[in-house]
Amino acid sequence: MPFQEKRINRHPVLCQPDAERVEFTFNRQPAIGVLGEAVSSALFALGIHIFGHHHTDESPQGMFCANGQCSQCALLIDGIPLKSCIVPLERGMDVRSLEGLPLLKDLPGPDVFAPVKLQTGVLILGAGPSGMAAAIELGKAGIDTILVDDTARLGGKLVLQTHKFFGSEADCYAGTRGIHIAELLAGEISEMDSVDIWLNSIVLGVFSDGTVGIRCADGYRIVKPEFLLVATGAREKSLPFPGCTLPGVYGAGAFQTMVNRDLVRCAERIFVVGGVNVGLIGAYHPLHAGMTVVALAEALPD
Repeated sequence: MPFQEKRINRHPVLCQPDAERVEFTFNRQPAIGVLGEAVSSALFALGIHIFGHHHTDESPQGMFCANGQCSQCALLIDGIPLKSCIVPLERGMDVRSLEGLPLLKDLPGPDVFAPVKLQTGVLILGAGPSGMAAAIELGKAGIDTILVDDTARLGGKLVLQTHKFFGSEADCYAGTRGIHIAELLAGEISEMDSVDIWLNSIVLGVFSDGTVGIRCADGYRIVKPEFLLVATGAREKSLPFPGCTLPGVYGAGAFQTMVNRDLVRCAERIFVVGGVNVGLIGAYHPLHAGMTVVALAEALPD
């Protein structure tokens, strides 16, 4: 294999799961990754941080959000320009750098089936901590509820948090690691008969007639809820500065995604900007992963 793997094999909190390795190609060179992991993480695990160059100034493009919100990680995957951070790796994929503006392939349209229409009391968009907490309260009241998320597991950003939470034990599980809080909440929801969980389901539109269109794994559904609860979570956001789009500049969530979810060593030396709770936690996670934190910068005196 022409690339050197950079995975985290030892971690004081997380275990490297048994996973099937598959072959794919990057720019026509053979490579190996983990089946089902994000294509972007497979490349980072091989030490590849530059995915292409922008069409306006040819600046290098890489990773920023790792959550499908921006398009800095776009690659040509089997000939189609896609956000590589939300595309699972499959055996035999042809992955190539995206240089400039891509040409869209003339692809046949998808098979179209009649949508499934249904009603519910409450539709919750987002299965992070807020959406899960709401589903638990609605479940306690016996209200028909559908909890929708576009990922494969419940928990949202909790599944990236390996640190022990602070605050109140009664209100927010202080002293418990975020990854375990996600498991506790998911277990509680699974016991509630009135709550349905739809994972790998993407909300495509909230329409003026009060219906919501959702693309699920088994087709397209139109849901008419009495109440709609939007709990779609936070976005990666930072102050812009010269060079902020260059590969190697990450949002905190993106860094946590690669290090704590995908167990990928995305850097060797880390400089953290911001020393409030997120900055401190952002410095804590790379230390657990065996990386060096060279400095932490904070404008406040404490």
